[in-house]
Amino acid sequence: MWKAIRNALILLILLLSWTTVAVGASLKSGEMSSLASQGRPLFLHYCAACHGVTGDGDGYNAEQLDKEPAELSSRKFIAKKKDSQIYRVIKLGGHGVKKSHLMPVFGHTLSEKEIWSLVAYVRYLAGDWDHPITLPDNVSSTRPASPPLEHDSLKVFRNWYSKKGKDQSLIDQGEKLFRKKKSCFACHQLEDEGGLVGPDLSRAGFSYTPEWIFTWIGNPQSIKPKSKMPNLGLNNKECRKITAFLASLKGEGIKKKWRDYLGSSGDPIQGKKLFFDSDGKANCGKCHTVNGQGGKVGPQLSFVGTSRTKEFMLESILNPKAVITSGYSSILILTKKGKFITGVKRNEDDSSIDLVNKEGNVLHISKDEIKKYKTQKISIMPGNFKDILTKDEVRHLLAYLGTLKISN
Repeated sequence: MWKAIRNALILLILLLSWTTVAVGASLKSGEMSSLASQGRPLFLHYCAACHGVTGDGDGYNAEQLDKEPAELSSRKFIAKKKDSQIYRVIKLGGHGVKKSHLMPVFGHTLSEKEIWSLVAYVRYLAGDWDHPITLPDNVSSTRPASPPLEHDSLKVFRNWYSKKGKDQSLIDQGEKLFRKKKSCFACHQLEDEGGLVGPDLSRAGFSYTPEWIFTWIGNPQSIKPKSKMPNLGLNNKECRKITAFLASLKGEGIKKKWRDYLGSSGDPIQGKKLFFDSDGKANCGKCHTVNGQGGKVGPQLSFVGTSRTKEFMLESILNPKAVITSGYSSILILTKKGKFITGVKRNEDDSSIDLVNKEGNVLHISKDEIKKYKTQKISIMPGNFKDILTKDEVRHLLAYLGTLKISN
């Protein structure tokens, strides 16, 4: 009897294993596996800017790079790669596998399972049906932890920066890391060179406080979990050097004719009223969120007092088109029916574009309906605040924005 039961169990195990193999091998040409479908949104979010939406290597950022991105849609190219090879280059980055440093490291940002899903999606893009992906045992689905920077660590950084932050040798070392060692230059521009994925950092020291730069590059996900910028795994010394370099990039500074706005302090209470008054002259809260209150058309400003310099905030109020925050450029769409649609792009894939218009409404537009579209070099934020607000009102707004800080 026990022998019969044992034989039945063995048969059941074999049948299950055969079923698993059959399912893996039954994928037809053009069919996406469950694992690959999990990798698709990750690919569009993190990879498509360089590798293209379909993996052809023609993403909008591709022509900015010194080395052409891999053509992931090439079956001949991908079929030669082992799953472990594709996994390693995603996890460790180009530098980690002795390839181009322009390929970022994602092992500090994505879970093991997410990286394997990207491997599966790359196989799908290449039409490589002969190598179905099977998840290894004990694969973790938990992303690496992103603990916030401790107050004491930030205090230590401020002390270091006040003493050594302007040391030219450290600035030079930071520039070398930025341009030639890490993948920063693949996504960020400096004086019209470099990538277009992240913000232009030519005036980083004018735009951002040193504390914010240091915190962000050390662990962007601790501030913005859905940031396209991966955690690069920089150590403390590397973060300090890159911060010293970026903080040194001041540009021409604030215009002379606007310096009088900074001559005296405003009232943060009056500034808050101006910000949220829906019937007032500013009505910033229509588009911007502060601590959960306000609109979602423009950047959320809950930490703007920590992240941005006072000079940058003034420029943004008086001349918003000078710098358009990354991810908030407006696009103009012309539909096949002759209709023009303008808004801030929130998402794009191979079949559609999602926009948020100036009223805050989300629009989902199929690419089959679009005749053409282009990114506009204008800000959706009104450009007439310098004409309709008094100097004191601008000072009040600056005073309020300066209070919006990360609690330590």
